[in-house]
Amino acid sequence: MKKILSCLKPKYAVYWNEKAFTLIEALIAFSIFTTIIFFMTPIFQIILTNKDTDASLQAMEWEVFSSQIKKEIRLSTRAEVVSGRLILTKDIETIQYERYGTNLRRRVNSTGHEIILQNVSQFSFSILNNAVKVLVTDLRGREYSVTAVPIINWGPVP
Repeated sequence: MKKILSCLKPKYAVYWNEKAFTLIEALIAFSIFTTIIFFMTPIFQIILTNKDTDASLQAMEWEVFSSQIKKEIRLSTRAEVVSGRLILTKDIETIQYERYGTNLRRRVNSTGHEIILQNVSQFSFSILNNAVKVLVTDLRGREYSVTAVPIINWGPVP
């Protein structure tokens, strides 16, 4: 009788002690996978658009710098370029724009340390026809320039 019963047993029967994936386990694994993919997509977008953000920040910083230097040049009584520094004289103050590492800084009466433009690779100040021209190249190679004319005529440049 035992032989007959052993023949009647199904050949591929699943028992509780056998290790195999069930449908629930597969669904849980799939949901974890889709959750990871769901959160990875925005992270990649943030990483890839970070370069564009840096470029737009540099452009905005340039706009602030150019408006500030135009205002100071307009109100100055004298301007000169000495050793790559722009020196503006206004009443009793002497304002210097100079390089400090990869930054341009502003100093009043040779004191202070105000960073006014960051990520600068090259810059030049020049005085042309009673105006000051500023050329700046950032670390990415993009060039910026601004020309400012004073309200007060400086007269002949020495």
